[in-house]
Amino acid sequence: MRIKVPGQDFNVRLFERVETVDNQYDIFDVGIEQADGTIDSVCVGGSFAYAKSLVKTIDEKAEAKKAAAPLAADAPSAAAA
Repeated sequence: MRIKVPGQDFNVRLFERVETVDNQYDIFDVGIEQADGTIDSVCVGGSFAYAKSLVKTIDEKAEAKKAAAPLAADAPSAAAA
């Protein structure tokens, strides 16, 4: 995410993904991007396996809840008939 600083000629970079050729690791940087394109940043890398598993579980629960919602909405009308 890049945030423009009002009145300044630079952007703040927060957790900007760094492209890599290795899919095992994800690398993110936090820093400042100057108007001329130069970047001063600190990178954080890792596999983030636990965080990814938590996000996957949350997504699966949300999808299951979304899939069950239409069935629950149809149930009262079916009972009335």
